[in-house]
Amino acid sequence: MDDKKNQIKTRPPRILVLDDDKTFRELLVDLFRSNGYEVVTVATGEDALCKIQEEQFDLATIDFDLPGWVNGIDFLKELKEMASHTQVILLTGNASDEVAKEAIRYGAYHYYVKPIHRIDQFLRLIGEAIEAGRQKKRID
Repeated sequence: MDDKKNQIKTRPPRILVLDDDKTFRELLVDLFRSNGYEVVTVATGEDALCKIQEEQFDLATIDFDLPGWVNGIDFLKELKEMASHTQVILLTGNASDEVAKEAIRYGAYHYYVKPIHRIDQFLRLIGEAIEAGRQKKRID
């Protein structure tokens, strides 16, 4: 058990990026990798669920508007059932207080409105979410 805890502390944080917009996915990959994160990308919710079954992630960034799903909240619920320790940041192009509240209620760490204007602020949020997830794992 201690080996697993030490491995969590020493390995680079792993992020799953789920977005159907290839350009935005690539932007996130470049941003995260240049800041020392391991990144896996997928374009569909189905692919994301397969990856989550196979691998562990510290964080998932999820686009709210997912083809094949009613919305990102429905996907969030399913993801949290499978990987409760994975922190989730729901990304959307349309700001909505109601959706933000619902995302938090169903386990999202944060709800972030695209585009990313303040990269430093966004990266700080990513780091905080990963640390919160790691603390939760230690407690559990």
